[in-house]
Amino acid sequence: MRARPLLQALLLVSTAFGPPLASGARAAEPALSPPPVDTPAATTPTQADRPPQVELKLAPSRVVPPDEDPIPEFPPHFEARVELLNLYVNRSDSDFDRKAPKYNENTQAVGAFATILTPKIAWELASDLHVYWESEVGLNYWSKNNPDQENAIAPDVFVWKQREIYAEGAYARGTLGYKVGYQYFTDPTSLFLGHWIGVAQGWTSLGRVGHLSYFVGQMPDQTYEGITIQQNNFKRDIFVFGARVDSNLTHGLVLRTALTNVHDASLVGHTRWVLSPSARVELHSPLLSGFLDGALQYGRSEATGLGGIDQTILAWAAQGHIELIIGSWDFALNALALSADDAHEGNDRAGAFLYSSKSKSSTVVLTEDEHRNWYDQLDRRMARYQGGFWTHRAGLMVADLRATLHATEAFHPALIAGASAVLNPDNALGNRLVGVEADVDLGWFVSDLVAAHVLGGVMVPGRAGAALINQMDLSATSPIYTIEAALKVRY
Repeated sequence: MRARPLLQALLLVSTAFGPPLASGARAAEPALSPPPVDTPAATTPTQADRPPQVELKLAPSRVVPPDEDPIPEFPPHFEARVELLNLYVNRSDSDFDRKAPKYNENTQAVGAFATILTPKIAWELASDLHVYWESEVGLNYWSKNNPDQENAIAPDVFVWKQREIYAEGAYARGTLGYKVGYQYFTDPTSLFLGHWIGVAQGWTSLGRVGHLSYFVGQMPDQTYEGITIQQNNFKRDIFVFGARVDSNLTHGLVLRTALTNVHDASLVGHTRWVLSPSARVELHSPLLSGFLDGALQYGRSEATGLGGIDQTILAWAAQGHIELIIGSWDFALNALALSADDAHEGNDRAGAFLYSSKSKSSTVVLTEDEHRNWYDQLDRRMARYQGGFWTHRAGLMVADLRATLHATEAFHPALIAGASAVLNPDNALGNRLVGVEADVDLGWFVSDLVAAHVLGGVMVPGRAGAALINQMDLSATSPIYTIEAALKVRY
């Protein structure tokens, strides 16, 4: 008879602490969102490329009766997405000089097959807290990267990049928030800052006006620092910091402004600091959308002029973008301009804009290829690189038009035409035209999960492009022909 009270106690404990007996206890857990409609894969992440971000609001509290098991208002879960991109590219030459270089004939043409895998995972820990991770396996070339390689530091081992690792949350009923870790970070225009960096952001709601955000971060630099903390310090680092305001002016009209600062001490004796106010005005409507960008840069670069003099940085950038829908056609028009330096190298003024190389241009040779960044676009190769930024002493202008026809639900052919010039021909051997580009992009969107592209194009250079790109004959202007193919699977 003594066993009966003990059995009753065990049943009571199992009822209190055991799992629910009803089937489908997790049926209320949010399901994965449907995959987004395919868009071209660019190095610059877009909202469609990431798992949907949770609207950061505190869930209302609920009083739990003493005889009821507590049920979480927002069951923790995670959402996974993935992108697999197989690519082919073939360019007739790497510059505008068709003559084979006798010192290295392997650099005459450009061609490769490559594969990139991008897994993306978001852990939704609560309605106002989540952790995000994104990595990239690639760009892995079939002729180079060996899947059978066992040596982790061998030159042909797979490339694996960790892109974004951050936590994001809100508190005080959604009026305050933060986002801390590695992330893709930009200023409102993306023309100055458009980098994957480590950064800490905080934001404050301004009610109907919008919200204010403030940030501080660091960019990777070329100065070697050791593995352990004892070998690391802030002496030779590149810091970014500032504040930003995003506000809704009226329905469909948004204003984004920021004051961004960069302090670069990575080069001994040549510390550089830059202050950059920037702004973007966005227009959104069913048939017409676009934006207008503007950015200024003012700063100082120590001992970088002739004789060790300091240089004053005074530069600007502007960009305009319009997207228009007319029947079955989508039109995208973009124009970009970056300020030039004067003709006197090493004087007390530096007028070239510090550029991220992240424009909205649709061209694939003049600027970044929107299907995949091959890191060979002319707006990088014509520029000087330092501390994460590209500067064009001759300045740069790029204007282009992309016209896309929605021929069927799945087949979307597009025409791309663009032209580029320099602002100061004195810094391009007296020449102004960089070149003219024309491309045909055939896109098949088999489903929301699979898309394919075949692109063919030609780049006809001008003498300014030849002067800034060619290594031997600075007057050769042979065209570059391009064929690309891409197969993307995404979920």
